[in-house]
Amino acid sequence: MTKRLIGIGNPDRGDDAAGWLVADRVTTWSVEKRMAGSLDLIQSWEGEDEVVIVDAMKSGAEAGTIMHFDALADALPQATFPSTHSFGPAEIVELARTMNRMPGSLMVIGIEVGRTDLGDPPTPAVAVAVERTIKELENA
Repeated sequence: MTKRLIGIGNPDRGDDAAGWLVADRVTTWSVEKRMAGSLDLIQSWEGEDEVVIVDAMKSGAEAGTIMHFDALADALPQATFPSTHSFGPAEIVELARTMNRMPGSLMVIGIEVGRTDLGDPPTPAVAVAVERTIKELENA
């Protein structure tokens, strides 16, 4: 069974680096890092049995909150995964659903951000959430 982890974020914008930080340290999955979502994200999971996307989110929860979304079962909350560059994960997943190009399993793990200013380091709460997410994925 193939397992693919896609970390989305910006390593130079504090807590927005969460997806990259997870992807940098997970060793039991095929890993890819992306600055933003784009339509070729659909191609990157083609033929995969299990895909997990880790991205920063803004839901209004406390920084470091981790939420899991089964993207095969339900639409992602678009406002929770905004993108400043291109398409966000919510738009890409819905396009893939419409095109019938979803992987066998697609889980999106969102880590709530606090600071995202250019040059900021990740906040301690997000650093803890990153560690928890790494452990979860390594044991999956």
